[in-house]
Amino acid sequence: MNKLLLIDIGGTNMRYATAYSDSDEISSINKKVFNEATFYENLEELIKEHNINTLIMSVAGPKIDNSITMTNKNFSFNQDKLKKKFKLKECYLLNDWESIAYSYGYIKESIKIIQNGKTYNNNLLFLGPGTGLGAAFSMNEVVLPTELGNTKNFIESLKKNFKNVTFEASRLEDIISGSGISKIYETLTHEKLSAEEIFKKFLDKEPDALFVINGFIKSLSQTLSDLALSFLPGKGILLAGSLSRSIYTHFNEQNFFKPFINNNTGMHFDILKNTPIGVITKERTPLYGNLSFYKNLNKM
Repeated sequence: MNKLLLIDIGGTNMRYATAYSDSDEISSINKKVFNEATFYENLEELIKEHNINTLIMSVAGPKIDNSITMTNKNFSFNQDKLKKKFKLKECYLLNDWESIAYSYGYIKESIKIIQNGKTYNNNLLFLGPGTGLGAAFSMNEVVLPTELGNTKNFIESLKKNFKNVTFEASRLEDIISGSGISKIYETLTHEKLSAEEIFKKFLDKEPDALFVINGFIKSLSQTLSDLALSFLPGKGILLAGSLSRSIYTHFNEQNFFKPFINNNTGMHFDILKNTPIGVITKERTPLYGNLSFYKNLNKM
């Protein structure tokens, strides 16, 4: 029986927990701000404190061979070097959204359905705006991570949702992310606030916050519409992350459901209307995904 250390590193925070290889439970759940300068010191302390021999870590960045370079920070991880440095029995690196997709078996009971649809295949699309924008695709339980947030082709059309506001955007996540919300709001008001602070103003019906958040929701919906026709996720589109959990109750016909159909007719209307859409309400999904990945690996 192995004792596992599960770590998820995003653009801002590092979350971690422990688990046993023969259990579905995770424990010792904690969170701290990710600091490149102290990461190895913190990791060594966790390994010693919990007597760890297996590390499964998800990171916000693309995995190339056995390494991940973070998307939003100048910091890299290599699973072979980590295994050797800390004398681990096993070490695995995953893209953070790859991990979220693996978590499905643990989180499916927590999904809040916002569009019922009809299941027409076994494909799932996972997506969520956070510090950046992440997405992964699952086909018959084979998970394919993506770098959707760093694509460029949606940008000019989405800028039209923020009329008369001129802002710089070189990647999709410059619009569809918490940092995108902050940047657009700052351009409009010259006030620098977090996405959470802007969302509170939205709840108070502050006009500029209403404009930015509704534009964000419409942009998210239109992007999901194109992705639905690209990937045909007949089992559903699942939104994840704290921003998705906060904002989905404010989706309505004008800012989300009508833009999702996006003037499509005939067969393509039917595909979009029949695509289930849900929100994952369970927190810490990458930690559960790391555990699920390891357990699936050892079933082979």
